[in-house]
Amino acid sequence: MGKPVFFNFRGAIAVVALAIVGAVSPTDPAKANTPTATVVEIEQAFDYAMAALNAGQPRIAIPVLQAILADNPKLVRVRLELARAYFMAEQWARSREEFFRVLSGDLPEPVRETVLAFIRQIDARRGFEWDLSIGFTTAGNTRSYDSEDIELDVNGVVLPFTYDRPVEHVPALKASGAMNFRRQIGGLSGASANTVGFASFGFDVLEAEGRAYDDLQLRGRLGLRLLSNKTTASVAAFANTRVLAGEHYEDAFGLEVLGERRSLIGGSAYGRLSFAQIDNHVSSGLDGSQLKGLVGFRRSVGGRAVLGTELAYERRNTDTASFAFQSLEWSVYSTIDVKNGWTFRPRLFVRHKDFLNPSAAFQADRDEMIYGGSLRIERSDLFIAGAYTPYLQIDAERGRSDIAAFSYRSVGVQFGVERRF
Repeated sequence: MGKPVFFNFRGAIAVVALAIVGAVSPTDPAKANTPTATVVEIEQAFDYAMAALNAGQPRIAIPVLQAILADNPKLVRVRLELARAYFMAEQWARSREEFFRVLSGDLPEPVRETVLAFIRQIDARRGFEWDLSIGFTTAGNTRSYDSEDIELDVNGVVLPFTYDRPVEHVPALKASGAMNFRRQIGGLSGASANTVGFASFGFDVLEAEGRAYDDLQLRGRLGLRLLSNKTTASVAAFANTRVLAGEHYEDAFGLEVLGERRSLIGGSAYGRLSFAQIDNHVSSGLDGSQLKGLVGFRRSVGGRAVLGTELAYERRNTDTASFAFQSLEWSVYSTIDVKNGWTFRPRLFVRHKDFLNPSAAFQADRDEMIYGGSLRIERSDLFIAGAYTPYLQIDAERGRSDIAAFSYRSVGVQFGVERRF
C-alpha cells in the first residue's frame, strides 16, 4: 500500500477562508462604505496575525486572534485562522475545539467537508504533545453533613453512634498534565481512513501542607485509533495508580473503547466503555472490578458555543459486598465565548447512587440522590508568562439520603492557569 494521503493544511484553510470571506471577513465593504476606526483596527490586527501565520509564527498570531474574538466572537473566519494557529502550535485539542465550533456557522457544504477533514487530521496527528494546568484549591473534607449521629441495629439492639467528620478547607496546590505520543501506521492507513498508534501518560496532583491530604493519580494508555472524516474510534489498554497521604492506595488495569461520529452541521455523538480490575492496597475488601459506560451528544451553536448532554453509568463490584455500588448520572453542559475574552463552561448533573448490598445495621435506605454542578470561567485573551491563561472553577454538590448522616453539602473553588500553546 502506498503512503497515506494527507491534506495540505495551509492551502486548504486558505480555500476555506476565501469561500466565506465575503460573509464573515472582519471588514465587509458591501456592508460598510466607510469603515469605522474599530473596523480598521480589527483589519490591521487580522493582517498582522495572518502575516505571523504565513511566517510560521503561530505563538505571535494566537494572542492577536484571541483579542479580535474577545470583541466579536461570531467572526467565523477569525476562528478558522485561530484553529489553524493552534494546529501550527501543536495544540491539537484547542484546534479541534475551534474547528468543531465553526461547523455551526454559515458555511457552504464543501467548506464543512474540509473542516471535518481537518478534525480527522488532528485525530491522526503524529509526534509528541503535552498539556499542563496549575491552580490553587482546598483539600480536606469539604462535605458538611446534615447530621453526625446515626442509629445502628446490632443484633436487634439499636445503638447510637456519632461520626467525627469536621469540615476542613486546607489550602492546596493542584496540577494536572498529560503527555501524548502518536505514530501513523502506514500499512493500515490510506486516503479514506487512518490508523494511529498512541501512548499517553497523565497525572493529577493535590499537594497540601503535611501528607494527610496529598493525592497523586497517574494514568497510562496504549492503543490504536481508527478514523475517517466523520468517525473516530479507538481501543486501548490502560493502567491507573493512586497514592493517598503518601501511601500506595489502589491500582486499576483494564481496557477502554471510545467512539465519535460527527455531522456536517456541527453535531457529534460519542461514547465510551471501559472495564477494569481493581487492586486496593489498603483493604482487600475493596478489591474487585469496575465497569463504566457513557453516551453523549453535543452540538455546535452559532459558531461560538457548544451544547451537550451525557448519560453515564458506573458499577463497582467489591470482595466485601457492602462496598459494592452502581450509579447512573445525567448531565448537561455548555461552552460559550462571550465578549471581552470570557469563556464560560457550565455543567449541571443529577446522579443516583445505589448501594447494592447495604449493611443490615442501617435503619433506612443508604442510597443517595446527588444534585450538583460546576462553572469554569476562562479568560482566553489574557496571557501569563507568554503562554498561560487564567481560569476560575466553582463546584457544588447536594447529596440526599434517607439517612441524615449520609446527606451533605459541598462547595469547592479552584483558580489557576492552563497552558494555551
